[in-house]
Amino acid sequence: MPALAREVALPHTPQLLQVRSRLFLLTLGAFLLLALPLAGLASAALLRGVHQTFAERALRESRLVATLPPVVAALSGNAAERAGLNTLIGRYRLTLGAAYVVVTDRSTRRLTHPELARVGEKMVGGDFQSFLRGQSVTETVEGTLGRSVRAKVPVLSGSGEVLGLASVGFLLPQVRDVFWQVIRAALPWYLGALLLALGLARALARRIGHEMLNLEPEQIAGALLSFRAVLNSLDEGVVVARAGQIHVMNPQARALLGVQSPELPVPLPAPLVGLPDTTTPLDVGGRPVLVSAREVEAGPLTPAGAATQVITLRDLARVRELADELTQAQRYAELLRAQTHEFTNRLHTLAGLIHLGETGEALRLIHTQAGRHQAHAGAVGRLRHLRLAALLLGKYDRAAEVGVQLTLDPLCALPAQLPTGVPELLELAAGNLIENAFEALAGQPEAEVRVLIAADPEGVVLEVRDNGPGVPPELAAVLGERGRSSKGQGRGVGLSLVRTRARALGAELTYDRPADEGGRPWTRFTLDLPLPEEPT
Repeated sequence: MPALAREVALPHTPQLLQVRSRLFLLTLGAFLLLALPLAGLASAALLRGVHQTFAERALRESRLVATLPPVVAALSGNAAERAGLNTLIGRYRLTLGAAYVVVTDRSTRRLTHPELARVGEKMVGGDFQSFLRGQSVTETVEGTLGRSVRAKVPVLSGSGEVLGLASVGFLLPQVRDVFWQVIRAALPWYLGALLLALGLARALARRIGHEMLNLEPEQIAGALLSFRAVLNSLDEGVVVARAGQIHVMNPQARALLGVQSPELPVPLPAPLVGLPDTTTPLDVGGRPVLVSAREVEAGPLTPAGAATQVITLRDLARVRELADELTQAQRYAELLRAQTHEFTNRLHTLAGLIHLGETGEALRLIHTQAGRHQAHAGAVGRLRHLRLAALLLGKYDRAAEVGVQLTLDPLCALPAQLPTGVPELLELAAGNLIENAFEALAGQPEAEVRVLIAADPEGVVLEVRDNGPGVPPELAAVLGERGRSSKGQGRGVGLSLVRTRARALGAELTYDRPADEGGRPWTRFTLDLPLPEEPT
């Protein structure tokens, strides 16, 4: 089973031959398709060559017979030579291996023939005019012994007179026998070439099967479509890079990186080149992106020395938005826990007073708590934004739990309408800054936190003061950077989120240590957010 089958369900292809078998049969078919016609053409050419060879031999031997003295004498009227000519020519025919050697007079009557009964008969078939003009010819004709290749050469007297003709012929069955002998001799070479082609086809099929991870083409296509569907369904951008080039990229990564080219590979953006295995925010093409880079094992087709990286890209704005939502959810959960704790204590107190019969004291406690909550509700009501007001109400309970006096400035007020993003920024900043103040005052007597949230024609201001020890001097210069906090490792996230969101809206978060009228130093964080001017 291929290793890939453990990661993805591969298409089952029972009706298809394996790719090795397909390549083998394809190579065999191609060889036969080319070899058989070539063999046929070569055989036809060979047959023509053999036929031409016998024609030239027949002409050569016929000319030799035409110059033999006994032949010239017999045709010149020598009766003794004519009587023994057939026997002489018969021995000569056997020496040549010819089918027949015929000598005729001018009227084409045979003086010699392999069959004695044919002697004295006229020669049949072909051209009987050329030799009378002293011309030699070769021809393929149907004679008395069958179809043959033969030559006709005039027999000339000493004075150049045509006395007759000499003809040497070879039957076509003899020519075909020679042809098949040649074919049988060449057949082992044809078979050897076929076996070599089959061996190479098998080796090629095995090699291709190995390179294809022993998968069938249909399985590769199915796996590729599955992985493509997974990549395209991710919210994150995914890039596979090698040697400074992007070789794989899903649509989300293309959008985050602003890549316009429809074809890959394309150059990797400069901020992403040479990244170590890490997760870090980067500015890529003017867009903040959270980048995670991991080097992976190179595949068998990857060039030696070319490291392959898988880079995951996330829209940093979206990540921060999710982080804000998570932070707010955690903060609400903490506030609800604090409220639950305080209300549980109050209920226990009320239950005890009622059990003791101190109903008057129980009523006074109820009125005190109700008055306090009404005062808190009235203070936060001027903010006119429900989620921000609810957050501050929860902070009152949280302050009571940790032993801190929380005071909301009487000047707190906000207009009903604020630009998009401003209420969320105020909520995020107030929650983080107030919680940081609570933590800074932990264990200190007379701990106090004062909050001012107000708006004027120039903008919105959020101010959070506490009478704690303040920020250590060594951290004041890097305050607000991610991971920098006096609370230890793994902290410093909330203030970084506040500063990032504030800058996105044109606001500025500052820190100082002013003193009050009595000379006591206070830690102050101020968020100034200018509002756009209204048209007049």
